[in-house]
Order: sequence, then structure tokens, then C-alpha cells
Amino acid sequence: MKKWMKDYLSFSQKERIGLLGLLMLLGLFIAAPYFLKDTPQPLPVEQLQWTNQVDYPKEKGPDSNFSNTVSPSTKNTLSLFFFDPNTASTSMLGKLGFTEKNIKTLSNYRNKGGRFKEAADLKKIWGIHPDLAISLMPFVRIEALYQKREANTYRDSTYGKKEYSRRMPHKIEINTADQTAWEQLPGIGPVLAGRILKYRNHLGQFNSISEIRKTYGLTDSVFSIIEPFLQLNNSISPTEKSRLELPSINTASEALLIKAGVSPDIASAIVQYRKLYGLFQQLEDLRKIVFIQPAQYEQLIQQVRL
Repeated sequence: MKKWMKDYLSFSQKERIGLLGLLMLLGLFIAAPYFLKDTPQPLPVEQLQWTNQVDYPKEKGPDSNFSNTVSPSTKNTLSLFFFDPNTASTSMLGKLGFTEKNIKTLSNYRNKGGRFKEAADLKKIWGIHPDLAISLMPFVRIEALYQKREANTYRDSTYGKKEYSRRMPHKIEINTADQTAWEQLPGIGPVLAGRILKYRNHLGQFNSISEIRKTYGLTDSVFSIIEPFLQLNNSISPTEKSRLELPSINTASEALLIKAGVSPDIASAIVQYRKLYGLFQQLEDLRKIVFIQPAQYEQLIQQVRL
């Protein structure tokens, strides 16, 4: 241990001399500014005479900024009285201490439909001094009739109730009802009505009301709502039954229409019409396909149904 301390913590004669010289040099650099600093000499009296001619501004008090915002023409006539900022005239605002710029800003605000609802709104006027706004707030008297009218207008526009005509559903025959008849049922929209018709075409006809429950996308809750409005008429005539077996122009595919005897061009046109303009509302809408001739139309309505 002693040997280790002797090897690492002892200095040779040359090292001690070098360390001493370094400390002396460092002390010299630290003390040099104190010995080399020049003492400033006072200026001659003749060079200070010009300072006596300078007009220094007086110390500003707490209300000096506020006094500067008031125009000179109104300083002598400044008075306080009750006023309504929504109706006060230019001369009244000037007597209250508003500058011309403040008055112009307030007038533009009122002309654009802006209204003051409370005294604190004075602080929102662009450029008005806060001290002026605070001093005038106790004198603000906003017309009560205006406030009541404003509140009623807001209430009518926000919470006003509109009357809507409620759609009253009627009972429909599930094997003969068209797209429009299905859509008048609660909870049934165009998409779901189209799925019901497509499923009916796939089966040929519904044999029971409960079969409608199997339609894709029809939930049990919606089915329970529409079930009271559904009826199945088992005494369908053979003519009507054969009619129900025809493909629907609103749900049948192009291949199914061709299979029923419709020409390929007309079958393609029917499908394209549905994609562009939506479902057919009646068989008469087939006449809107421009190239279908009257004779073709008469034959077509015997091959398809709505």
C-alpha cells in the first residue's frame, strides 16, 4: 500500500518545479485585469452643458395610456351615463370616451348583425382600451325585450320540433306484393325489400309467412315487427300462380330473363337500366328502354313481372 501511494502520489523535483511555475502563471493571468484596468476620467463641465437643454418626459402614471386613447375633442366633454351598446348613437359613444376608430369598429360589428348580449361584451370590441371597457360596464343597459327575442329565436331555431307525416303500414300479400309494398313496412328499406323479392323468386312462392324469416339480412327483431302486416292467401288462382313464377324485372339476372324467353339484348338492357336508374316502379317503365318496340313490349309483359 505504501509503495502504491509512493508511486502514484509523490512528485519528483522537476515535477514540483513545473507545477509551481504553472500555479504562478495562472495567478498572474487572474490578477492582470485588476492591474491593467484604466480608471475612467470624468468629462469636462463644458461637455455636459447640453444635458440641461433636454426636455425629459414626465413619469407616466397608471392612467396615462387610457388618457391617450381618448381623442382631444372628447377629453373635456367625457361623461358617464346609462346606454345600450346595441342602439347607442355615434355622438353618445363619443361622449362616453370611444375613439373614432372604436366607434367605426362597433358600427361595423352592428351592421353585420353582431349584437351585445351582456356588458362584458364591450371587451370584445377590437382596439378598445380595457380600462375604458371596465369603467363603462356598470352603465350598460341592454334592452330586455331584445334579449328575450334573441332567446326565443335561438330556442326556435335550435329546439324547434318539426312535424313529419308518419307512414301507416297496411297488410300485404307476401306472394303478390311488389317492391313498393314491401318498403312501406317498418324496418324494410329498398335493399331488404329487394332481397325478399329475390328470395321469393328463388322459391317460386312463399308457402308460409315464417319462410320470410330466412331472407338474408332480415333480423328476428324486424321480422317480429312486420309479421302482423303479412298475410298468405292460399286461394291463389292458377293464372296468378303462373304469373308469380315469371322472373321479376327488379331482381332477375340476365340469364334468368333469357331463360324465360326475353331476347338477350332486351335482357341486358333491363339489367343495365336497374344499375343506372334503380328499380322499376311499374311494368310501363320498360317503355323507357328506347329500342323496345310496341310489339316487343306487349310480348315482354307476358314473359316477366314487376
